[in-house]
Amino acid sequence: MAESSGTTLMDLITSDGSSSKPSPAESTTAPPPVDSPASAGTPVPQVAEWRSKKGTLMQIQSDTISAAKAAFNPVRANIMPQRQKKKPVSYAQLARSIHELAASSDQKSSQRQLVHHVFPKLAVYNSVDPSLAPSLLMLDQQCEDRTVLRYVYYYLARILSDSGSQGLSPGGGIPTPNWDALADIDAVGGVTRADVVPRVVERLTSEALNEEVEFHPRRLQALKALTYAPSSNSEILSKLYEIVFSILEKVGEPQKRKKGIFGIKGGDKESVIRSNLQYAAISALRRLPLDPGNPAFLHRAVQGVLFSDPVAVRHSLEILSELASKDPYAVAMSLGNYVQPGGALHDVLHLHDVLARVALAKLCHTVARARVLDERPDIKSQFILYSINFSWIPVKEFVLRLYFVSWVNLIIRKGLRKELQDGID
Repeated sequence: MAESSGTTLMDLITSDGSSSKPSPAESTTAPPPVDSPASAGTPVPQVAEWRSKKGTLMQIQSDTISAAKAAFNPVRANIMPQRQKKKPVSYAQLARSIHELAASSDQKSSQRQLVHHVFPKLAVYNSVDPSLAPSLLMLDQQCEDRTVLRYVYYYLARILSDSGSQGLSPGGGIPTPNWDALADIDAVGGVTRADVVPRVVERLTSEALNEEVEFHPRRLQALKALTYAPSSNSEILSKLYEIVFSILEKVGEPQKRKKGIFGIKGGDKESVIRSNLQYAAISALRRLPLDPGNPAFLHRAVQGVLFSDPVAVRHSLEILSELASKDPYAVAMSLGNYVQPGGALHDVLHLHDVLARVALAKLCHTVARARVLDERPDIKSQFILYSINFSWIPVKEFVLRLYFVSWVNLIIRKGLRKELQDGID
């Protein structure tokens, strides 16, 4: 066995088994052979020892994997306690937090808590307690963070619009009580909506009329929040009309420009502010109630067709379309210069805003059907020709083609085949 200690595994495989067995005498007297360089450092195969080490390594690996699984997936009852479910925050807690954070001396920390923890949770309720108005007005006065101000103007608009017992949207949100009724029966004395609405309107009105450049973002938000005031109050409504008309009078342009906030980027700061005010003012006019008998209302709506912002043009055409259903003759006469070939309405045919083209199609359809314009065939035929032009514009929306089909049927019924043929030629 001593002789075999210097034999490699390949020697054992390739050698003859009969000749490799030494005699008993040789095995006892022969000295151990000197290791050759080829066999130096080669391990001696010991199968039993190798199997023992392999089993030990496999056991260590199995124990390690089991320990890792136990660490990452512990038994909840013994190793890791189960997380406790967070209790929902009540409306009273949110209102109390707003009052406390608005009066806090650490404004940076309080504003962070309002944005991340208080204001988003308050939005799920379908009405807002008017007693929050003083704290919201305080935040509006002392905060400069735009995110906080957006929430403040949003909730001020909610307070203005919540005229019913269940708030802005009775069909959705978490129900809340009738705050005015609770304030009336409160022994200490509560705050009703009638108490805070004049203060909110006064603050928003002063901000909407502020023409300072640094105050421009707040001016836009205040104007938008004002439009949510109840239309039943004639005093507030007349003040809103006055504010919107004054802004439109200052930002109106004699001719249409080709760049705007939703169009081609660029332009100096003054033109950007002008475009922003055009959009905000015509959007506010869109949310206000229609006033068909007011020539100033019609004039400002027609003025929006010349604006550089395509969305503002859309709002203007939607207002004119609704006015045309009540007084088509006045609308047609006001658009007399713009409906001519090459006029402002011709540019609307090529706007990327599809809804603006739909609004123009609806307007032309309403005016073309008006019997009161039979005595003015020159104006009426121009609106009919505009309706025909919609069939030449490759649009994916089928609404325009439905309007075109209705116009063709109307023209055929009224016997105006000549105008149709002239338009096609």
